[in-house]
Amino acid sequence: MTNDETDATSGPQAIPEMCHHCFDVLIDKLQNSAFTERNSSQAVDDMPAFADHLDDVTVQCPLFITWDKQPHKSALSSSRKRNHGHYELRGCIGNLSPQLLVTAIGAYALTSALRDHRFEPIQLGEVASLRVAVSLLVNYEPCKDAFDWTVGIHGIMIKFHTDSGAFYSATFLPEVAGERRWSVMETLTALIQKAGYNGIIDDQLLASIKCTRYQSSKRRMTFRDYVKQCHQGENPINLTNHGQNQRSSASIYNVRHGDNDDDDGGSDGSRDCTAPSISA
Repeated sequence: MTNDETDATSGPQAIPEMCHHCFDVLIDKLQNSAFTERNSSQAVDDMPAFADHLDDVTVQCPLFITWDKQPHKSALSSSRKRNHGHYELRGCIGNLSPQLLVTAIGAYALTSALRDHRFEPIQLGEVASLRVAVSLLVNYEPCKDAFDWTVGIHGIMIKFHTDSGAFYSATFLPEVAGERRWSVMETLTALIQKAGYNGIIDDQLLASIKCTRYQSSKRRMTFRDYVKQCHQGENPINLTNHGQNQRSSASIYNVRHGDNDDDDGGSDGSRDCTAPSISA
């Protein structure tokens, strides 16, 4: 299994065809403005191709879709230029509640590409530099305490209140701590800060945290591999007469952003996909 693939021990499994679908809907949206997002609770008339590989097309699962971008060489430092595989986060949105996969994967591919408030919406001219990751979250378990999880295996979701009554919550996907080579304590510290808490992190605070651990099945794919696998090596993007930089956001970005969508997750880029959860 490659670094682009991780499988959980049970539950739905991410497959390459899900990554194909993410690129399909994004390119269609940016080129044609014709793709209309369907609510993940609605019935589906036209099944995506990956549905043929599901044991049950009604399966639901929490998920995240992550878009990374390979920067132009001129924008890289000398150390990063030596690392030709370097990617930086471009968008990451998901939902910690179960979603109907046959609709949610396409919907969140668009939401993460176009509605992550930390970034400008992805433009058509960037797509050839992108890499997509589909993460399906499974095996949720309550932790005995904030330390009851394993780096590289589990993602964690934390919730806690302070003495003032303020509530905080956040999540890291399973790959975040491992890719950054963080310890359990370093991960907790970063996650508490990402939740928006700036006070002292002491034993009392750590003991008050309610922590849930989970695993993920993940597939990641570059645009180049998508073209090879789905378009016989022929680039499907036509930039001719496409003034994507001149189009208003209202004309193509009619993507809904649910109240429970989370811009949390992980990437090996220089920016975290780890903002506080339940934020729009």
